[in-house]
Amino acid sequence: MIIEERIRYLEDYLQKLIKEDVFPGASFALLDQEHSYIGFLGKAQIVPEPASVKEDTLYDLASLTKVVATTSCIMLLIERGYITLDTEICKVLPLYRQRGICIKHLLSHTSGLDADIDWNNMNKEQLLHTAYNSPIKPSRFEKEVVYSDIGFILLGLVIEQITGSFEEFVHKNLFKPLSMKETFFNPKEAYIERCASTELCQMRKKIIKGVVHDEKAYLLGGIAGHAGLFSTIGDIANFLKMYLNNGAFDDQIVLNQSTISLMSNSYTPSMNSERGLGWMLKGKTNTFCDVTGERTLYHTGFTGTSIIIDLDNKKSFVLLTNRVHPTRKNTKLIDLRRNIHNVALSAIQ
Repeated sequence: MIIEERIRYLEDYLQKLIKEDVFPGASFALLDQEHSYIGFLGKAQIVPEPASVKEDTLYDLASLTKVVATTSCIMLLIERGYITLDTEICKVLPLYRQRGICIKHLLSHTSGLDADIDWNNMNKEQLLHTAYNSPIKPSRFEKEVVYSDIGFILLGLVIEQITGSFEEFVHKNLFKPLSMKETFFNPKEAYIERCASTELCQMRKKIIKGVVHDEKAYLLGGIAGHAGLFSTIGDIANFLKMYLNNGAFDDQIVLNQSTISLMSNSYTPSMNSERGLGWMLKGKTNTFCDVTGERTLYHTGFTGTSIIIDLDNKKSFVLLTNRVHPTRKNTKLIDLRRNIHNVALSAIQ
């Protein structure tokens, strides 16, 4: 049950954060198994001219792409027998020559790969060459969690190699059955005005609007395993309904219930961060909410987006903001996410 009085408290709290310049505006959704509440407030753009957030505002999801699109597609390919968690990446990608690095290592960020690529002065081909040839640090392999964009770039390439088109596969097998009609890479011209603006970019010499903010995804043409997806609050709410209903949406099985359980298992016992498949898990090393059950999934995006799913109590919250508008130097949101989640998830009984 979603508690109306608590919703008002949540909205007042988010308005307070807007006044304190934590982010210009936000869209949010609260969900349990049977009900959902969607809200929106503040500005989708403040410079050069202000524009208000609307219910259909499109947000750059940034690293939520990793769980909404990439992890989902990998799990679908596992369900359909194309790969397993123990499939070596080099068996799928001929240009990747590191042996022993498997699907599960990239999903759980335990491959030993570095966190990122120095993309400065690179073109697409150079970036891909660097991803294929990024070194593995043996001291970290299966011993330490290092959150790695490189790993998810490679997972995007795995999906592309198997299906022929990452973009078409995710649309047909995930977005279409979930009625996520306004979730896509590279928004078409007709959608650009509805997009929340992100950063005043020195490299591109303009406010970024309707074009992916992440530099590596931009170099890769806007479609990548680690970032690039745009969506609305209503579409992401549909994605979360599927999780809360054990993989089903509108009487259609999108992911098997056992697949969702598999993703919520810890693959990093005794390491520096609790990780499932794609998702961060609540545990001794991660406390991103005080009022959720033990089986709680979580992920964030650099632009100011986040999803939290309490599988034990069947409730969820998504917050979409453009906190990097007009500058990524605004990092106030990072330290307040736990507070926001406590307020939000306390509104669902």
